[in-house]
Amino acid sequence: MSDGAVHGGLVDDVVRVNGLQLELDDGVTLVADAWHPADASTGPWPVLLQRLPYGRSVASTPVLAHPSWIARQGYAVVVQDCRGRGASTGAFSPFVHEGPDGAATIEWAARLPYCDGRVATYGFSYQGLAQLHAAALRPPSLRAIAPMMCCPDPYDGWTYEGGLLRWPFVCFWAAQLAGQEQGTGPVPYDVGVLPRSSALGPNPPAWFTEWLDHPHDDGYWADRRPDLSAIEVPAFTVGGWFDDFSSGTAVLIERLGAEAVLGPWAHMPWGSVHGGVDLGPTTSPAFVAEAMIGFFDRVFERGSAGRSPVVAAAATGARVRYFVLGSGVWQTASAWPPPETTLQRWLAWSPSGNANSRWGDGVLAPAGVAPGHRPASVIVAQPLVPYPGEPLDFSDESSSEDRRDVLCFTSEPLAASLTIAGSPVVTVTARSDRLSHDLVAVLTAVDRRGESRALTGWARRGWPVADGPAQPQTVELRLRPVAVEIPAGSRLRLDISGARFPCYDRNPHAADGSPDTPSDEHVVASIEIWGAEIDLPAIASTRAPVPQP
Repeated sequence: MSDGAVHGGLVDDVVRVNGLQLELDDGVTLVADAWHPADASTGPWPVLLQRLPYGRSVASTPVLAHPSWIARQGYAVVVQDCRGRGASTGAFSPFVHEGPDGAATIEWAARLPYCDGRVATYGFSYQGLAQLHAAALRPPSLRAIAPMMCCPDPYDGWTYEGGLLRWPFVCFWAAQLAGQEQGTGPVPYDVGVLPRSSALGPNPPAWFTEWLDHPHDDGYWADRRPDLSAIEVPAFTVGGWFDDFSSGTAVLIERLGAEAVLGPWAHMPWGSVHGGVDLGPTTSPAFVAEAMIGFFDRVFERGSAGRSPVVAAAATGARVRYFVLGSGVWQTASAWPPPETTLQRWLAWSPSGNANSRWGDGVLAPAGVAPGHRPASVIVAQPLVPYPGEPLDFSDESSSEDRRDVLCFTSEPLAASLTIAGSPVVTVTARSDRLSHDLVAVLTAVDRRGESRALTGWARRGWPVADGPAQPQTVELRLRPVAVEIPAGSRLRLDISGARFPCYDRNPHAADGSPDTPSDEHVVASIEIWGAEIDLPAIASTRAPVPQP
């Protein structure tokens, strides 16, 4: 280990140490900064480690508390530039080196003079996935992890979603990383250009091209996926109903038994305004920092006196705290989805085969209502004039639902409120006249004024098993997790479309869907849909709200 550190000035009661260096066995040098309490008599302390590719001075502060605040809670904090990023040497390749680099850094941090030999990790987004890679290698000094708003799979739920590229995210993230390598902001990119391989211009980063060249879950992605089954330390996470990684966060809760806070937030910033609607002050994420520190306090057997109610709730076994859209209250549960949920099956069909648009005759009703004859409704999907839609953020879908390239299945007004908590599952039977087609399902709540607010959704790209006329196929779409109370008098609506652009990439409806497919080789697809089922994880609405954090 080489130190090379410069001790910064004392800021109140916290000392910052700049430029710590770790030399790896392959000659790469990783550079970090550290913060720790100024009063040495209270140390040494556990280290909370964060590794990120965006510059160690950033330290996830767009959404998380600054390291100096964390140090004031009685921890040493180390924030490190990933390999090939910031001041660290070597070449950056997303997902590839985070396991061994992270494990080596954890053991190095445990030997720092102000560390008591115990290390935990924290951070959100890529910093979360980096933690999972390191934790899967089981470094001896690691005691806990806090991967927040993070998907554990670099393929499904990160780069792709059901086989469709998460196009705005993929373009922006690649442009951001490329721009930082050049010392600029994000490089110019165009989500609308065709072929899509040229979205970042004529010389995109090699890894961007690789992502597009691997549209299926193959060995390329398997080599970059952490082994969650190997992780043995406690975990804490944060999820957002409008975060594109929300499905991945739900996987972490289930697979790792993680403590969690699930709020009505997007990836960043974490705020109260979504779809032009202010959801109110109860949506505040201000308590999340204390919830994370409370988790670490329990891991390291330290007191958490005076912290927020969420800390006390987690300590008594209510390890998941979640916000319910519509009611504006917080609830707790011992797991996610809440164990008290029961599945309600609803059927979607058209009596005449004309469910197109919100003005069609698409019906959504509880499974006890017999649909009778169900002729197919047809979506005509034009990739050069695709059905529009941004990533889900409680947007009003009603104007888009005027189009006839979406099927809208709408319920009667609800006689009583309905609370959903979990991931609805949509099953669709469809057939296309092309070698590939997309299905996008979005669940909305339609209020008395006709506003159709998007609650959750998912997508899947279909590939026929053989050439020639495709046979009807039944596919399942597990929508993103959500908790929402839909009031009496509102309606449920299930939208099914053949695209959602620019939320997902255009499908040329060709056999291989090559990213180099030019615009004149994008062809129209006709998609027949006989109907669908949706299983709603419902929960009794009579529970009293828990105290506001």
